[in-house]
Amino acid sequence: ANLDDQERLLDEATAVFKEQAFHMGRAIESDNLRDALKHSSNMICELRTSLLSPKNYYELYTRVFDELQNLAKFFRDKSRHNRKMSDLYESVQHAGNILPRLYLLISVGSVYIASKEAPAKDILKDLSELCKGVQHPMRGLFLRFYLSQMCKDKLPDTNSDYEGEEGGDIGDAFEFLMTNFTESNRLWVRLQHQGAVKDKARREVERYDLRVLVGTNLVRMSQLEGLTQEFYVAEALPKILEQVVQCKDVMAQQYLLDSIIHAFPDEYHMVTLDQLLTSMTQTTGGVDLRTVMCRLMERLKHVVENNPEAVPDSVDIFGMFRTHLQTILERPFSGEAGAPPAVLAPLLELQSEFLNFTLAMYDGHTEYVDAILESTVQLLTKALGDPDTGNKVDDDAAVNIVVTLLSTPIKSLGWEILDMQHFTTLIKFLTVATQKKVAIGMVDAVLESDNIIEDSDQLAKFLSFIQPVMKDVGGVSSEDLMNDKEFIREQQQVAKIVHIIQSDDTDVVYKCLETARKAFGDGGDARMAQTLIGVVSRAIELVPLIQAREVAVAAGEDVAPAQVSLKRVFGFIHKTLSDGLQTANPHACLRLWLPAAPSSDT
Repeated sequence: ANLDDQERLLDEATAVFKEQAFHMGRAIESDNLRDALKHSSNMICELRTSLLSPKNYYELYTRVFDELQNLAKFFRDKSRHNRKMSDLYESVQHAGNILPRLYLLISVGSVYIASKEAPAKDILKDLSELCKGVQHPMRGLFLRFYLSQMCKDKLPDTNSDYEGEEGGDIGDAFEFLMTNFTESNRLWVRLQHQGAVKDKARREVERYDLRVLVGTNLVRMSQLEGLTQEFYVAEALPKILEQVVQCKDVMAQQYLLDSIIHAFPDEYHMVTLDQLLTSMTQTTGGVDLRTVMCRLMERLKHVVENNPEAVPDSVDIFGMFRTHLQTILERPFSGEAGAPPAVLAPLLELQSEFLNFTLAMYDGHTEYVDAILESTVQLLTKALGDPDTGNKVDDDAAVNIVVTLLSTPIKSLGWEILDMQHFTTLIKFLTVATQKKVAIGMVDAVLESDNIIEDSDQLAKFLSFIQPVMKDVGGVSSEDLMNDKEFIREQQQVAKIVHIIQSDDTDVVYKCLETARKAFGDGGDARMAQTLIGVVSRAIELVPLIQAREVAVAAGEDVAPAQVSLKRVFGFIHKTLSDGLQTANPHACLRLWLPAAPSSDT
């Protein structure tokens, strides 16, 4: 029905509801049980409709629910209707139509339990079984929701008024909620098959709006006092996850997994992490596990930050996540065709979130970060082939995530990234232009941090990481590059690297400068015009330091003689200016000759 029809149908149903609710109220006021039951039955009959949209049905249900609370209040006062609860419970079962019969039965049943004239577990089981008689998805789902609402405070939970040898225990309370959850979920999943195929998209939106009718059961479970960690691990979670996996519905699986993570205590998730992650790997292919995984990671991270002792020695959080994430990453390639996924971005984003989680949880564990980069390389290799010969990542979203995967560790780990084996392999999956962006991002991050370069090996490693920004690419002339302001800025940043070389040993500094000059010398004139300026400047700064060292040695101080002499440094400066800067940047070369000349005279 279209919008106008829906409004008309709701108005018609509401009019009948109001009339019957009025007569029911009058009957209650006059303590007329028979008429109260008759008019309440007629009122509930409006919920038998199949024509209302879920939204409008919910509105009508809410009104009926409110009126039924008045009826339940009337049932509780035996002095007004003079009936035993057992007789009343029996009499409402004779209502003509099944839907009003069950709504009335639940209303009386909740009062019956509260009266303690019958064991809670028996009435709950009876009500739950009888509700199976309504299998229409929407009518049945709302009936189950009503059952949950009316009995939520009448369960034989631990330390409740209804617990006892006859009344039941936590096992009975959980079983009631579990049955209601299972049946509600089945009905909710079946809602997608109601109506014409052309309305499927709209129906799915409406179905999603009703998710709380199912999730409420999980919330009720989490509120049970008797739901201890032991009970949750042994009884509750296995049954809940079995239902989630078996329903094989994308919307249901995603919502229910998210609900489980949200509803139950984080400490419970910590000890059942393997079970939870295993169930995620068993979901239907269309489930967006990134959102679910991220929520779980966030919750666990919060626990560890607030209470590091909360992680049992037997729980390897990183190892579990890595193992199960690997299964998820391999799922798109496991089909018969073995075809790569159409969109890599969601899988890469999952890796990115895992990386952020790992950096927050395991400060300084470079091997964990490298393991994540390794699995990302494996994913891209399966999708695109060898990075040296295959296709590059070309989807904008995927490119941005790969850049993030490469850039994030730099800010957190500093020079420790130089020990990661898979960093340089991962960057090869990007186009040359993007590789340059990553490389200059690394340079910027290092310069903005407190990192220093302490030896030539460290410098050589770092320069190998930023190769994409250090060498010319065919097709672009040096003259064009020399006039490119962005290129000049990038190379000036690269040149600053020599200024974070720090050592008390002049020999070590000199060796670093030699390493830098060799690497910068392979970059072409346009690059050398900027990068060699810093090398010469640092070399000139070495002169007085070496002189001071020589004086100290001559004075008999406990200082090792310099292995690199002043003559060698001046030869280095002369060669760098003559063979490099004189051609690449004559103006800068002249400016550097001026301070270099007086230094040679001292």
